[in-house]
Amino acid sequence: MDAERLQENLLQSCLRQQLDEFHMLSSIFCNAGELHVDDYSFVDNINAYIEGETKRLNAKLDYQLNLPLLGSEKVQIRIELPHLYPAIEIPLFVVRSACFPRDRERLITERIERYIDQEVLDKNEAYVYQIVCWIQDNFPELTKFEETPKVPSDQPSEDSENAKDTKFERLWIYSHHLKSKTKRQTILKSARDLDLSGFSRPGKPAVICVEGRQQDTQEFWRTIRPLKWQKIQIKLAEVEPLAPVDVVDDKRRFLGFREELFTEVDDENDEEVPMSMSLFMKFLDKHDSGYIRKEIFGFEKPESVV
Repeated sequence: MDAERLQENLLQSCLRQQLDEFHMLSSIFCNAGELHVDDYSFVDNINAYIEGETKRLNAKLDYQLNLPLLGSEKVQIRIELPHLYPAIEIPLFVVRSACFPRDRERLITERIERYIDQEVLDKNEAYVYQIVCWIQDNFPELTKFEETPKVPSDQPSEDSENAKDTKFERLWIYSHHLKSKTKRQTILKSARDLDLSGFSRPGKPAVICVEGRQQDTQEFWRTIRPLKWQKIQIKLAEVEPLAPVDVVDDKRRFLGFREELFTEVDDENDEEVPMSMSLFMKFLDKHDSGYIRKEIFGFEKPESVV
């Protein structure tokens, strides 16, 4: 019990620091559109957990800063906080701008993580603001990369040939159930490493949606398929060609990748709680994906609410 109490005290301390820092950032970046939160219910849920009003954390705290780091051009800084930040886990930073290609995002994230590892000396105190200030001060250098030598036009590179066949793909994956924390972590990590957006609904049944470049969605499928499943299948693969002028983000329906529970009750064993079909359908409709209910469940509209 002592170990459990210590773990709970650590979690409570981390969550309090996260909220304190979030409110501080809200007061600093207070201009319209500078700080954006997709769903404020996550903030309310963490508050309720700290106050003992619920025993379940719905999701991690994440928010986005939109800052003019390139003249008048806005740059997105997406921040996701694991529950044990800052004491044990590190935050995830994703920096996006129309001024540099998406394949640079992973390199920028790696530079930020390296800075955290080498320069943040006191990781017992919240340090997201320190990282944001560092990004602001060093943005030109942070986004500077050596250009790949150009290949003569009469000798097309393998990459340029592959670029002609680039496609956007959205996979809808169905599984009998998803309870293993290891699988859940693998799904989250793989999707984020491959720059895929979408969601994963653990429990019974399990629904996973990933979208991005086809080579990345297929790599995701090759990663999770060999895991031990009672049943898993791709219910629908939506594929669109990408012309050279197309931007992958314009094809996306989801922002980032996260777990979604679609439950209306608090329970420590969240994967055991039945999915609320009503919440799930509203979520799908919000992301222009209501049609998938027929592919997954075999009906056009929900007949009853779980």
